[in-house]
Amino acid sequence: MKLLEAINIGRMQIKNRMVMAAMTTNYANEDQSPSARLQDYLVQRAKGGVGLITVEVCTVDVRQKYQPQSMSLGSDEFIAAHRQLTDAIHQYGAKVQPQITHPGPESMISVYHGEMSVGPSHGVAACHGMPARELAIEEFDDIVESYAQASRRAREAGYDGIELHAAHAYMLLGCFLSPLKNKRADDYGADTVENRTRLLLRVIHRIKAVAGQDFPITLRISGFERVPGGRDSYDSAVLAPILERAGVDAFHVSGGISDPMVSQMICGPEYQYGYNLPEAEAIKQVVNVPVMVVGRFLDPEFAEHTLQNSNVDMIVMGRPFLADPELPNKVARKEFDSIRRCISCQNCIDSMFLWPMDAKMNCAVNAATGRERELNYQVAAHKKHILVIGAGPAGMEAARVAALRGHRVTLMDKRRRLGGSLVLASTVHSDNERFLNYLKHQVRHLDIDIRLGEAVNLNTVQTLNPDEVIVATGAKLQYDDIPGITSKNVLTGSLLRDLANGEISSEAASLPSWLRFGLALSGPIIDRHLSPSRLRKLADWWLPLGKKVVIIGGDLAAIELAEFLAARKRDVHLLEKGPLIAAEIGPKRRFEHEKRLEKLAVRINTRVNYSAITESGVEISLDNGDIRLIPADSILLAGEPVADSTLYNELINAGFSCHAVGDVTGLGLIVKATAEGNAVAQRL
Repeated sequence: MKLLEAINIGRMQIKNRMVMAAMTTNYANEDQSPSARLQDYLVQRAKGGVGLITVEVCTVDVRQKYQPQSMSLGSDEFIAAHRQLTDAIHQYGAKVQPQITHPGPESMISVYHGEMSVGPSHGVAACHGMPARELAIEEFDDIVESYAQASRRAREAGYDGIELHAAHAYMLLGCFLSPLKNKRADDYGADTVENRTRLLLRVIHRIKAVAGQDFPITLRISGFERVPGGRDSYDSAVLAPILERAGVDAFHVSGGISDPMVSQMICGPEYQYGYNLPEAEAIKQVVNVPVMVVGRFLDPEFAEHTLQNSNVDMIVMGRPFLADPELPNKVARKEFDSIRRCISCQNCIDSMFLWPMDAKMNCAVNAATGRERELNYQVAAHKKHILVIGAGPAGMEAARVAALRGHRVTLMDKRRRLGGSLVLASTVHSDNERFLNYLKHQVRHLDIDIRLGEAVNLNTVQTLNPDEVIVATGAKLQYDDIPGITSKNVLTGSLLRDLANGEISSEAASLPSWLRFGLALSGPIIDRHLSPSRLRKLADWWLPLGKKVVIIGGDLAAIELAEFLAARKRDVHLLEKGPLIAAEIGPKRRFEHEKRLEKLAVRINTRVNYSAITESGVEISLDNGDIRLIPADSILLAGEPVADSTLYNELINAGFSCHAVGDVTGLGLIVKATAEGNAVAQRL
């Protein structure tokens, strides 16, 4: 595989062509030095076999802090701590470089020192929105020197090179390159190639002079800024030869500009795989140094295809290494089915939007990301028999981890298939199926006694007599008491779940007789064999819904169902009584859903007072007392998932050592299921 071939960036010899992107984590110490937590996180990726690790932003000026827990190489006092980090990474054969930058407008100097941040022109920061002043000509020399000295410190700290950040009309150098941010009328303006590259060229020349001509510089640059007034798609290919002659040893091609949601850098499924590739290929045509590309290379198979069928040299991945630090080693062993793949859920970003501002990054599908020391899969000192009840994401994760630690594990579920609620979640949001397939593969290939189609009660547990019981049986749905809720045009989330499980409940009386008859005959087959892909194909052909659909409820499951139905030619109106849709997710993912809902012409009303359900639709009451009818052929009650600890409480009362994980304790999405399932199994 070309992914596994060695390559050089200047004097830096790299064992393969997989590069870990710099990603903000907020793991560093308050004093801007690398923490033990950050080191553990990066060392785990080095152990996993990646060729080159790019350490997240290290500022060139101690006072110009980028994040509450970001790092700096702005003083010699940081060299020793960074040397400890590089030594630890080098033990596993990986190369490592810090991402060097002056934050420019993105600096938090106003928060910590009461001063304005700086940029090429007066403006505001792309992410935090605070104002920045125009940098004075007499300040340039000190800034250029700060880049050079930070690079010198990087070399003394044992780094193999540096990555210079000049992308996304972001940070200082990226802003100077872009006419969006650079409105200067002097020799450093963005009006000509010579002017907008002037500061960057000075920085490159000075780094080479101070850190050494042989110290490799990788330049991160946007191939296309993709906004009106930004740099053209072909501009970077014009700049690249000039920058190569100045001393750039490799180009890292990204794209877009920064905004509070980093919308064009950390993208959802609306962006195609490898979306920066055309610009990277154009740059490679005009330079003689390696070109690496980033942008939704979520799968090594696509990364390999890109290297085989394009002229780029290396593939940069970020989130795939959060999901599975062992990805390169698994590629080398051809264990593709065992790779835990990123599901583009944006939890990694949304986890850092929390308040207080020192919120740390975590991964929804890999609970150990950022907790490598705590969740270390250490073999259990005392082997136990662990019964896991419920084969959804929390239960399968708990069973997986317990088995890896050497316990004897029994996994039981009343359904005849693995997956629990993740099956339906994967139906309406297909990226989730990547995690479902991983968990199913893991529990089937580990030494786990899987018993499906068996309902579990107190007698079952007493017969098995396990040492520990993990209850992962999911939540129950409750509904608002709306007049007309039992009308024939109403379907509930519980009924839809029953249909997917091949069951006929009391709610099924409103369904056509032929469907009830079919379920009675084929229910067990459906329960055993229906998969998300089969459900999607069935929904393309038939749905138990009319043309106009009103969904009552606006949690994540409801809005993903709205997208699913609208994509299948249903006219959907979403109603939510609260102020937000999908309140349980963060702002980045919510914004992506809002864009998709708009594109699918889904109408949304929040703060709704439900008056009644009628044969014609849903009546809502306005603040002035008026009643409005929202017409519908079918009304879907999404329902609110609430904790269902009935079995857990029964087992506790019977004296069993019992642990509840996942939606048993209340709604929490994949991240809660994974974190709780993993943590419990690591403790036992």
